[in-house]
Amino acid sequence: MLDTIAPRPDTPEWRLPPPPPTELADDIRALAAANHNENWIRSLSVNGATARRFVGYFASLFDAGTGLLPLAERELIAVVVSATNGCGLCEIHHTNALADALGDAEKARRIALDPHLAPLTPREHALVDFATKVTKAPKSVSTADLDELRAAGLSDPEILEALETSSWFNHTNRIFISLGVRPDEAYFTR
Repeated sequence: MLDTIAPRPDTPEWRLPPPPPTELADDIRALAAANHNENWIRSLSVNGATARRFVGYFASLFDAGTGLLPLAERELIAVVVSATNGCGLCEIHHTNALADALGDAEKARRIALDPHLAPLTPREHALVDFATKVTKAPKSVSTADLDELRAAGLSDPEILEALETSSWFNHTNRIFISLGVRPDEAYFTR
């Protein structure tokens, strides 16, 4: 059981302990409640302005009713970037979200384990390769990489959204990795 796993002695439960809910501004308490008081939002509640910015950007980027890329493709990028960076919190959270978006939990798990061995469309392969390159070697992204995305059927505005999603997840991963935020138990019970 996850609740019986003790943290390593050199790793505190919270690197930046969140304030008690009674000390949070009303809107931050509401943000935390709307996000099931999960560890990631609790970790951001240390600075209300950070929590507000984060939740606002996330909501705009991952609203199922907006965006040029289908939600499943945005979640695909989130999983690939998070797995590449080793951000367990974001990887498991977005693997679950990808499973929901695809309606296929097995495919989502295969993508998280190794997207190059997963059953992907040519467009999905192009997005995986691009997101991986943005994550590992952003200075090496070239016109040829963008041409590969175009050949896979992406428009220039969609390419920019793929870049934005990849870049934002690199940002997010670095926050949660640095803070040592643990995935909530609920992520493992789906």
